Amino acid sequence: MTDKSDYSTEEWQLLIDMPMIVGAAIMVAGKSGLGTVKEAFAIARGNITAARAYPDNTLIQAILSARIQDKEKSSIESFSHPMLKLQPNEFKNVVVEKSHEVNALLGDKSNSAEADEYKAWLKTIADKVAHAASEGGILGFGGEQFSESEKMAISEINSALGIA
Repeated sequence: MTDKSDYSTEEWQLLIDMPMIVGAAIMVAGKSGLGTVKEAFAIARGNITAARAYPDNTLIQAILSARIQDKEKSSIESFSHPMLKLQPNEFKNVVVEKSHEVNALLGDKSNSAEADEYKAWLKTIADKVAHAASEGGILGFGGEQFSESEKMAISEINSALGIA
């Protein structure tokens, strides 16, 4: 099992960033308007769920500890982050690229169980965000719960992570 000391500063930041940027990619793919608040809460719930779902995964626990106790932030939490200026499809493409990077990084530095759980955590966040709000309705009513653009974004991210 790995922890912060096993990664360079840039690698560690990428591992911290991924839950937020995966969730954000699904948020912008869905374009749900008022539902965005629900989707943002889904990202937070994904972190809380991970603490309970993966108690023995030292990597996930180290990331959560860094975020909660050490106040380390995802780089996208800065309102000046360049990714925030991208169009939705460009944003998704960057997240897919970063997903490939994380997949390779975990393959190099983690054991398969730890890597699989980290990737499952990201998949859970994406799924929770996609199902948090309906798309295309009026004031949160009607519309579809899981839009085609969200399905495509999740599929591309999962493929880049090497998961089905």
